[in-house]
Amino acid sequence: MQKKTDIMTPEKKMIREFPSFYGLLHLRNILVVIFVFMIARPGPALCTPPTENTDKLIIFLQQTVSPVSEAFSNSLLPEIQSLSAQMDIPVSIVDVNKYAPAEVAITPLIVFQNHRGRSIYQGRFTTIDRIRNFIRTSRFVPQGAEPNKKENIPIWKNGRERIWAPLKITPVTGHPLKGHDHQAFEKQAVHAFCKGFSHFVLMNSVELRRADRGFYMDVYPYLSEGGTLFLSMAVFSQFHCKKPVFEYNKNPLAGPWEKRDQLFNQAGKIMEDAVTRLISDPHSGDGFDIVPDSIQKISWKDLGFALPKAPIKKETDIGVEKTLPRNWSLVSPEPDMPPMIQFRFPAPLDQYSGEAKHLAGRLILPEDIQKGQPQGYISVGTASITMGEPDLDKVLQGSVFLNTEKYPDARFDISSADGDRGSFGYGKLSTGSVQGTFTLKGKTIVLVLPIEIEPVLNEDMMPRLLVKGSFEINLTDFAIEGADGPEPFRHMLLFDLNLVMKPE
Repeated sequence: MQKKTDIMTPEKKMIREFPSFYGLLHLRNILVVIFVFMIARPGPALCTPPTENTDKLIIFLQQTVSPVSEAFSNSLLPEIQSLSAQMDIPVSIVDVNKYAPAEVAITPLIVFQNHRGRSIYQGRFTTIDRIRNFIRTSRFVPQGAEPNKKENIPIWKNGRERIWAPLKITPVTGHPLKGHDHQAFEKQAVHAFCKGFSHFVLMNSVELRRADRGFYMDVYPYLSEGGTLFLSMAVFSQFHCKKPVFEYNKNPLAGPWEKRDQLFNQAGKIMEDAVTRLISDPHSGDGFDIVPDSIQKISWKDLGFALPKAPIKKETDIGVEKTLPRNWSLVSPEPDMPPMIQFRFPAPLDQYSGEAKHLAGRLILPEDIQKGQPQGYISVGTASITMGEPDLDKVLQGSVFLNTEKYPDARFDISSADGDRGSFGYGKLSTGSVQGTFTLKGKTIVLVLPIEIEPVLNEDMMPRLLVKGSFEINLTDFAIEGADGPEPFRHMLLFDLNLVMKPE
C-alpha cells in the first residue's frame, strides 16, 4: 500500500489533466450540465500522481514611461503577480526594447501559455477578476486560431497596432424628410464622416489580430421640424458595448440639413480625437502604448517561450477494492480548481468568456447498470454567472440577456445515457453521452451531451466521480442577444464542464 501523500486527489487531477474535449465551438449567459450513467464492478483503484506544471504568464512592457504603463506597473502588475503566485503560475516580464514576437503590437500585453496552447488577454486593465477569468479559461481551453475578419471599417495603422472603429449611423429621428432613403443617407454620411479623419482610413476588408484594439463609433442624427440637423455621438469600448466611454450629446452639432456633409465631417474629427484621448487614458482600462515598427520581430521560441511538451502521465496501482455508490452530489469547488462550468463564444470572439459559480446537482445510478438509466439534474444560479467584470456582469444578468430576476435558475435534467457500461470502474476513463432537457429563460430544449467520466479515490480513499464534457447552444433559441461579430459565431455559445461528485 502506498502512502496517502503519494495519492493524487480528484481536485488536483482536474487542475492538472483537464483535456479540452475534442474541438469545440462556442457569451453572454447560461449554463448547465450533465453527466453519467452506470454503476461499477469492483476493481483496482488507480490514482494519478501530479504532473509537471507547464503554465506561464508573460507580460510585455516598454521602458518608455507613459501614464498607461506607469498606472499598470504601479497598481495592477503587483496584483497580477500576487494572483499568479496564488495559482502557482510563474511570471515573466519582457521589456520590449529591441525585439518582440509579431503578435505583440501594444503594451501592456498579457499572454498565458502552457502545453495546450497560447492565449492573449483581450480585456480592460481595471479589474483583476477579469484577468483571473482569462487565466482560468486559458489554462484548459486556449484561444482558437480562426481569423477575425471585418469589412467596411475605419482602421488606424499606428506602428504594429491596427486600431479599428466600426461606424454606425442610426436612422434619422424627429421629422425625416418625405421619401427619405436611409441607405443612401447612410452611405453619404459615412463618406463625409471619414473625410474628417486624420489617422483612420476606411478599409474594404481587414483581418484583425488578438492585440488589435477597437472602439465603436455611433452617431445619432435628429432632424427638427424646422429643418435643423442635430448630431449626437458616443464611443464605446470593444470590451463594454453598453456603457459609452465618450459622449457628445449635451450640445450636439447642429446645422441646416443642406450642410449635413460638413456636420458629419466635423463629427468624424471629434470622434477620432476622442479615440486618441482614450488610448492614452490610464484610468479607463482601455489605454495602451503602441509598439513601433522599429522593434524587430522574433519568434516565441527564440525569445525563450516555445510551447512546452505535454507532461507525461503516470499511473500507480494503489491496490484498493471498492464498489461505486449509487447516489452522488456535486462537490463545492476549491479556489484553485478549474471552474465547473466555463462558457465562451467561438474564435474569433472567444475573448467573451466566463464561468458559473453556484451549482447544485445530484446523480442516481441505476441498480442494474446494463438495463437501467441514471437520473439526476444540475441547476445553475444564473446570478452567479460572471465574466469577471462587474459592469459586464450587470448587463449580462439584465433583462436583455439572462433576466436573472425572472429566471433565477438554468437547469439540465437527465433522462437517459449511452456508453460502454461494461467497462465502467475505478481508474478507467469511460466515454458516452447523456440526453435530457435544458431549460433557460423559460425555454426548454432537448440536449445530447458527450461526456467522459472516471471514478477515482481521494487522499482519504473516498470515491469521487470526475465528469468532463462540452456542448454548445444557439442563443437565438432562447431569445438572447449575441456578441458583436461575424455570423454564425456571434450566436453560438460553447460550454466546458469540469465536474467533481461525491457520494451522498
